[in-house]
Amino acid sequence: MLHCTKYFLISLLIAGSASAIAGEAPVRSMPQIGWQTDLGLGLIVNPEYQGAEDYRALPVPYFDVRYVDAQGTKTFFNVPQGFGTYFLRDRSVSGNRLALSAAVGPGFQNRDTDEFQGLKTFGIGLEARLGAEYDIGRWSLQAGLAQAVASGHEGFYGNLNASYRFVFGRGAIAGLGPSLRFGNSSYMSALYGVTQQESVSSGLSAFAAGSGMESVALQGFLSIPLGSKWRFTGVARAGELIGDAGDSTLTAQPTQFFFVTALTRRF
Repeated sequence: MLHCTKYFLISLLIAGSASAIAGEAPVRSMPQIGWQTDLGLGLIVNPEYQGAEDYRALPVPYFDVRYVDAQGTKTFFNVPQGFGTYFLRDRSVSGNRLALSAAVGPGFQNRDTDEFQGLKTFGIGLEARLGAEYDIGRWSLQAGLAQAVASGHEGFYGNLNASYRFVFGRGAIAGLGPSLRFGNSSYMSALYGVTQQESVSSGLSAFAAGSGMESVALQGFLSIPLGSKWRFTGVARAGELIGDAGDSTLTAQPTQFFFVTALTRRF
């Protein structure tokens, strides 16, 4: 059977909260200009693969290196976003914020297990990404596009996210909102398709996965500072595989839950 690596899952879950925290900071106070580095360790609980019934728990590393100027984050290098830069940043008098970014980052891999042999696999590749963020009041709207450029799934996918943010205490922030993911035929086929040849070798029924919606989800996060250097972050996500992703013969359970918790320190 297929399953995504921990790096893909942590990017799914932490990206929204990381962007929300970064976007909120300039509203509350002037940013500290210069390089900022956050390192930490977390735990992720997730399905064994997209569409699995069984879950697993894995420790995950976390790092986030950013260059911050008077407008906020300019350049970033981290697990969720990859390596990139914001090429447009604008904040209106009313406080609304628009930001566009470009980045390259690792994709994700799938691989077969002893239970299901004969399925085509792909390793971790490289993706080119474009991102857009728009903050209006307490709402943070995000859109992202990613195209595989070296190995990996060789496809194209996009994310649409919205989050309503709550700021409380001294630097604590929480958010809750929906997310959507869609992909082209190459992406969907790589994750959810079973060819006739794979059907013979694996015993699974053949399935042709075309372009369209992959999943809908509700995601929430909570990030709390612990003193001046440490921060605790937790992210929970409940999603549903839909369309061909939900109908695939590889999908045993279309309802998927994910949870990540991480303790990080700023250097």
